[in-house]
Amino acid sequence: MSIKVEKGMVIFRRWDRHAGLDETSSSFMTLDDLFALCLQANDPLLVDRVTIEGEDSSGTRRVVTLVFQSVSISDDGSSGSRS
Repeated sequence: MSIKVEKGMVIFRRWDRHAGLDETSSSFMTLDDLFALCLQANDPLLVDRVTIEGEDSSGTRRVVTLVFQSVSISDDGSSGSRS
């Protein structure tokens, strides 16, 4: 048997002052779809994690989760210097 990806999901996180932390998701089938979803994410949506579901070479179901950490960088210079 060969390795097979069946589907993927991008989970976005957003913070709302009134509603608190919220998650929403969009599915993808190809790397092009994944790339497009990640490029479309903008404030207040942040990519939190990506899950990829499929089967390994022995036919066993597998899920790979890629987790991201988002940070804000201040332009006021107090965070250190950048070269």
